[in-house]
Amino acid sequence: MGTLGRAGVVTVVGMLMCGVVFGQGKQVKTERRPAADSPAKSERTKPATGDNGYYILDGLPVLLTLYHDTEVGTNKPIDIYAFVIELQVMNSDGDLEPEGLQIFNFYTAHPQDRKGDVNPRNARDCAKWYTLQNKALQERDPKSKTWPYVEFVTATDARVLQTNEHGSVYYSDDIECWGASDRFPPF
Repeated sequence: MGTLGRAGVVTVVGMLMCGVVFGQGKQVKTERRPAADSPAKSERTKPATGDNGYYILDGLPVLLTLYHDTEVGTNKPIDIYAFVIELQVMNSDGDLEPEGLQIFNFYTAHPQDRKGDVNPRNARDCAKWYTLQNKALQERDPKSKTWPYVEFVTATDARVLQTNEHGSVYYSDDIECWGASDRFPPF
């Protein structure tokens, strides 16, 4: 290899090292749903209907953790999940494009209103979608123009329960999870 070739290689390696040494990754921000200090609400104000009755969050499943807590006032034991989803840009060029925002969703592990609940397995379904979509992400072909993601759906008037350690949590009766793959062509 000639002197010019060596100089080129050294320059490229030097530029790569500068990027690693001096470059800083995007800071990860967090958000909590519901807000930790949301007031307890055991009644729905209006039934959730149509597109304006739900809040939909799409993104990559980051973490799912089960906590043991107690309800404020009664000290009744209650299990809650924290489902962390990193917001993603969907339908883009196919590359993962994290927004740098991780949203912590807290909800009960079991329904609180069994007689009025249409799907008492919502919390269990979220755990299944978390597992399935993480497996699909691990097996994803890096050349693929699509990627798996989860969709976390919350009723806009979701009921909230206060816990002693983790603050406000949604009733699992008022949330749903879905898994999907971004299958639309790039813009």
